[in-house]
Amino acid sequence: MKMTIVTDSHGKLVGAVHGHTLASKQGDVEAKVSFATGHKLHKVEVEDDMAKITDAAVFQERLLKHLPKS
Repeated sequence: MKMTIVTDSHGKLVGAVHGHTLASKQGDVEAKVSFATGHKLHKVEVEDDMAKITDAAVFQERLLKHLPKS
């Protein structure tokens, strides 16, 4: 499953978005996800079961495993 993980300028996790596309349009409605200057987007492939995780701490722990080591 494709996800885009967002980190701040210090490398701390900010959030994650399902997929690699950060904009969508349906009919007359258009939406775009954007982040502050200095934030970095990491387009990664994660395990499909990530979509079923309900525990935020477990989700964050699994996300962090997909970030490149600095």
